[in-house]
This record gives sequence, structure tokens and C-alpha cells, in this order.
Amino acid sequence: MYNRVLIPIDVLVAQDAQDLLQTAKALTSGWNCDLHVVTVIPTVGMPIVGSYFDEKFESESVAAGKKQLAEAVTAAGLEATQHVLTGTVYDRVIAHADAIDADLIIIGAHQPELRDYLLGSNAARVVRHSRQSVLVVRDSD
Repeated sequence: MYNRVLIPIDVLVAQDAQDLLQTAKALTSGWNCDLHVVTVIPTVGMPIVGSYFDEKFESESVAAGKKQLAEAVTAAGLEATQHVLTGTVYDRVIAHADAIDADLIIIGAHQPELRDYLLGSNAARVVRHSRQSVLVVRDSD
């Protein structure tokens, strides 16, 4: 069905990440595909903001992200290539899907709030702008 599937998760929202990984595991169990799980560590953005953080902040954040991602993938019982990226979530997910030649992105989304209608969520931006098919998994709340 699909050969390479990208699953973006937010390691800081552990239960949502586990729910999405379990759903992705169930969906892809018979597909014989390569799974890639990615988390994106946001950058601090403007230099004036970055000046308030220690120079090790980004490297320590990436190291913590790698550890949390490995724990989440292991807890889900998935065999997947793991990627930790930095930047804007939706931009990095879309670029990474292209870079690994993904066929499908399985992404989680919460129920939209008013601010999401005005600004758009990461999931919505991935759906609108990626070249890959996107399966949006809603939370059960």
C-alpha cells in the first residue's frame, strides 16, 4: 500500500504521542513499509529571544528530544527510524517527508480551538502544503 510512512509526534505530549504511535502501528501492521518517526524541537526564533538562553540550550534540547523520542518509540513497540529536527514544525515535517521520499504522513490533531481557525494548526498546514497523502488522526476527546 505505502512504502514509507512518516509519523510526526510531539514528545512533550506523551499520551497523545503514544496514542498516535499505537494507531499508526495498527494501521501499518500489514503494509510491509518503512516507518519514520519525527519530532521537531522549535527554535527560539528571533535573536533577541535567543539571547536570553544559554548557548547550550539548543543542543541540550535536541539531546533531550532524542531520548524522549527513543523512549516513545520503544514504548509503542515500533521498529522505526527516528529523527529529531529543529525549526518550525510544519515546515520541517513537510521538508522531511520530501527528503525521505515518504508516501504517507500520519499526523495527530486535536479538536480545533478558535485560535486554530485564525492561525491554522501544524496538522492543517501539513495537510494543505505537503505533496504526500496525509492521514489525520483525531484525539478521542
